[in-house]
Formats: sequence, structure tokens, C-alpha cells
Amino acid sequence: MCDMYCPTKLHVKDGKAVKIEMLDKKTENLCPRWKAQLEFVYNPERILCPLKRVGERGEGKFRKISWDEALTKIADKLTELKTSIGAKATAFYIAYTKEPRPYFRRLAYLYGSPNYCTETSSCFSAGWLAASLTFGQDYGYFLQDSRSISQETKCKLVWSSTVRQSSPHFWQDYIDAVERGMKLIVVDPRRTRIASMADIHLQLRPGTDGALALGMMNVIINQGLYDKDFIDNWSNGFDKFSEYVQIFTPEHVSEITWVPADKITEAATLFASNTPTKIHTSPGSTIHHQNGVQNTRAILLLSALTGSIEVPGGNRKITAQAPIKDISLKERLPELGPGLGSVRFPLFTELFMEMQSNMLVSQINSGEPYPIKALIGAGLNIQFFANQRHLVETLKKLDLIVDIDYFHTPATRISDIVLPISSWLERHILILKAGGQIRLVEPAIEPIGDTLPEFMIYAKLAEKLGLKDQFWGGDIEKCFNEVLEPSCVSVEDLRAHPEGITVPVNPRPARYYLEHGFQTPSGKVEFKSSILAKYGYQPLPVYREPLESPINSPKLYKQFSLVLSTGARTISYTHSQHRNLKSLRRIMPEPLLEINPVDAKSRGISNGDRVMVTSPRGEVIIKAKVTDIILGGVVQMPHHWPDTANANNLSDDLNLDPISGFPAFKSQLCQVEKLVL
Repeated sequence: MCDMYCPTKLHVKDGKAVKIEMLDKKTENLCPRWKAQLEFVYNPERILCPLKRVGERGEGKFRKISWDEALTKIADKLTELKTSIGAKATAFYIAYTKEPRPYFRRLAYLYGSPNYCTETSSCFSAGWLAASLTFGQDYGYFLQDSRSISQETKCKLVWSSTVRQSSPHFWQDYIDAVERGMKLIVVDPRRTRIASMADIHLQLRPGTDGALALGMMNVIINQGLYDKDFIDNWSNGFDKFSEYVQIFTPEHVSEITWVPADKITEAATLFASNTPTKIHTSPGSTIHHQNGVQNTRAILLLSALTGSIEVPGGNRKITAQAPIKDISLKERLPELGPGLGSVRFPLFTELFMEMQSNMLVSQINSGEPYPIKALIGAGLNIQFFANQRHLVETLKKLDLIVDIDYFHTPATRISDIVLPISSWLERHILILKAGGQIRLVEPAIEPIGDTLPEFMIYAKLAEKLGLKDQFWGGDIEKCFNEVLEPSCVSVEDLRAHPEGITVPVNPRPARYYLEHGFQTPSGKVEFKSSILAKYGYQPLPVYREPLESPINSPKLYKQFSLVLSTGARTISYTHSQHRNLKSLRRIMPEPLLEINPVDAKSRGISNGDRVMVTSPRGEVIIKAKVTDIILGGVVQMPHHWPDTANANNLSDDLNLDPISGFPAFKSQLCQVEKLVL
């Protein structure tokens, strides 16, 4: 139900799953989602057979068809498009689940389309870019490993992550660390549970993260608190960077961020005086802005400035996994030609080696540099895109939309063909964890209804396209054995060891860079990025004010005088998923707009009132939650609620981060008015 792979024990009776137990006792009482797995699998709303649209797109009217008819219709249309326009006219987009992505990507490239996209067009990958550009691509998963804490960590800087809701399996570690004396600094416009535990809580205006990080570094540099030895020997461009941060005095940064100047100084001093430090930030919070990559680079450079990179207790590269073969065929991407976003966002598409799906609307409407006529989606979450209404209007122009999913969603309702997926209890899964652990999870129950595991869906479609032999003839065991070749482990070996096999992997030694350097062009941590300069971007982690802001657009601010942040995590849901599960829905029955009491009072809004939230793109109706946990001048909406309360109907889909192509989900302007019925 998420991508944490928490260990559970399933009880099966007469072919039906009847009970589930959590084996990770730290998480057992912290996360409710594992308890809802059987409710998910046996949910009466699950799609249990292939469907073909019979009404207008958006009406949600379908008839049952066979797998052969469904796959034949899809394959015939894809073949027609490939012949008439080229394979590139079809885009392949996958959101959840993540485990089958290599098979889906392989299908796209075997078919011949470069247009393989994922939800990482708006999630995680900008953080990956920020870390890769600064420390090298082997640090691309810097943020993923940042959640853990070791005994050596003296200070933890949690930058806009709720922890309790987003990473519950680490929650007890934070409690223990604070009790043993670890200093804790939290940056967040909301007073979250982790913020209430902090020594210092910095409540900033959303989108100004880069300015705050630069202001902290101004203090650290000018007070001589940085690690001079590390900077002198292992940094590139520090002199220019040091000059740049001089304008970011605490007083100036306070005007930008709304954080008091003395708290900025206090936080910077605490952070730099308690090394090794570790930074934990979110794969979304700091990157959903029009300057997201550079803001995140500035934040991550705090670890280098204090010499807390690759040392015990600091930020380190994630522990190695067992070696495997990448069967996605991504090495074919360069020969397939330019794909979505490769002109406007060349660094993103070339380094991350995926297309930028936020350019889908633009290319469908313009037909440039070539037309897009079909979209094959797996877990196609159209709520994930900015300005959803514009997206839906555009997608309706396509010749073919296919969605592969468990339940009906706003995406299935506009699809021509809907294909049903077997759940994780009904399919084979190969799990690889840090430290060299490999485990084979076999189906606990037979697929329910006429569903298929995603591997089989892609294999059968590949067969219809004449690609059967290149998809292991539909044999997932052959696929797994090819994946496992570098580890010298087979499916047969894993079946003999259901607890899993651990392949020896060499632990990465502390200060790995002393022998190997950093995998950047300079071999050092790059305050001044050589790669950004090569692609024509500003090489320093410069701060740019959001386009919509009190500072940058004062006229617009008079009309839309609140900063809108969206997407604060909740414990019951995984993004757009699970709202049809009653046990989880009871925890959060409906979306709520968090608004500060001062802002509510001036608008005549009381707790529980229905309000209309408007932006230059549109409006949504939602219930108000008047609370002082949210910074004054800022409101917060949860993300991915369908229909009227979808926050992304308010989001700008045109003005994107120039490096990553990410929308500014978390720093745009809005207005809130009490709804008079």
C-alpha cells in the first residue's frame, strides 16, 4: 500500500486471506495502512475485468470485455500509430505501483517510444537532480537515506518533513535521539508533531527555502563555523558562493522568509556547533517550487559546509543493494529520439533518463515537435498534474487512453480501455533491500476475478505487438533469473530460502571521497555546478522568488493575499490512494483547509465553515480548519482529493522550475472566502 515493504505475515484459509500481522513492532501501532490490506484486496469497488468505454469520456460508462479483445484493440491502435506517425506518438506513464516499472519501461522502449514517464516528473527526481549536481550521481538518493538517525548524529535538521506521518517506521528513532540529547531543528510553515519536539522551529513562507538556507550559511561562514579543511580540499566554487551569500544577511532573509532574524542566527549556530549533523528533507516539500532544484541544492550544501558528508552521523550514500541487471532497456533511450520535455528541460531528461510528463499537455496541443496521439497509463493519477481541468480537456483530444488500475479514478473515467491489476498478494514480487538482501514474495492467493499481475499484462501486450520473445515469453521466473544474474542467485535458490538471501556487499567506508573523490566533473562537492553551467543554468544555488508572491507580484497579492501550500502528508493515505477504504477514511473523512485564526477572523470564517479557495487558475470548495499550527498568511490543503476539493485545480501548469520542469504546488497565491449557501 506504499513502497516501504514493511514485513507482514499473512494467514490464508481455503484460498482466502483472512488475517494479517505486522512483524515490524516499531511500526505496528504507528501506521494504520497495513491493517487495511485485506480491505483493499477484497474491496467490492475493485475493478475485476477489462472494460471498454461506451459513453462519452468522463461519463464513466463501460462494458465488460475479454482480455483478448482489450489487448487486441490496444495493440492494433499502437501498431497503426507506429506505422503512420511513429512509436513516439504514444506516451507511457506509470505512477503506482512502483515495483513493476522496469517491465512497463521495457515495453515502451521495445515498442520504440522514448516517452516513458513516471510520477517522478513531479516527485523526488528534482531532489535527485539537486543531490547529483552537487555531490555526484551516486548521491542521487541522498534524500532517501536522510530519514535515518545514528548514535553519532549530534544535530538533525528536518526540513519540511512531517516524519510521523510520512516515515512512521523512523518515528521512535527520533524520540530516542532527542531523549539522548540530539539537537533538533525543524523548518516547516506548520507546527507539526516533529516541530513541537524541536529545539528551534523555523516557520517560513513556502517557496523561500533557498533564501533561508543561504541565510544560515551566511551566518556559518561569517562566524567561521564551517569546516575549513573540508571546504579547502573538497569543494568547488566556494569563493564565489561565499561572495554570493553575503547579501543574505539574517535581517534580509527575515524579510523574505518571515522567519525572525535572531532565530535564523540561532539555528545556524546550533547546527554548525553540533557536528556531525544530518539533514532530512522531503522528496516533495522543497522541490515543488519554481526554484526547487536550486533551493534544495542550497539546503543540501549545509551538510558540506559543516563537513558532515560521508562521516558517521552525517549524510552518507545509501547502503548498497545486491547487484542486479537492469532489464528496463533504458540504454536504448538515446537512440529513440527526443521525447517529452527534452527540448525545454534537457538536463532533466538526459540526467534522470525519463521524459518530463508535465510537457504532455503542451505537446498534445501544439503537435510540436511531433503529435502525441495515445497514452498508456498504469495508475494514471491525473490529480497529480497541475491545473487538472486543463489536463483533462487536453487528454480528451487523444485517439486512445488506456489505464491499468485497481479501482475507478478520475483517470479511468476518461479512458477508452481499463485493465484490472492483481494486488501484491496475488502476484510475484522480487524485493531488494539495502545491505544485499534479496527476497522472493510469491502469490499468497489466486488473482481475484479476471485480474492479471502487471508483468503479465505487459507481457501479453508485448506478444500482441510481436515482441513475445523479448518479454521472456511471459515467464516471470525467467525475467527474475535474468535480473538476478549479477548476484549469482536464482529463483530456485530464493524458493529454498523464503526468509531471503543476503548477498555480501562491501560497506562504503567513512570519508569514501578521500580515495575516490566525488562523482562530479571537479571530483569535489560543487557549490558552483559544472553541469548546470554546461547546460546554460546559473551554476551557484541562487535564490529566486516565486513568481506569485508578496514580493514578486504585489498587484496579484492584493487580490490573492494568502500563500497556498498543498500536500501535507496524512498517515491514512498514500497520496491519492485508499480513500475508498472505510477504516482509513474514518481517520480523515474529508479534506480540510488549514487557516490561521487571524486570517480566518479577517474573512469571517469559523472552524468547520465551507469556504471557496480561488487562484488565477480556478477554485475549489473545502471545509475550513481554523488552527494556529499553520503560519499566518499561509493556508494548506491536502493533495489528491477528487472532484471539487482537488488542490491541483488551483496550480500553475505553465511556469515550471526551469531545471526540472516541476510545478510550484507548494508556493502559489490564493484567496479564501466563506461560502454563503
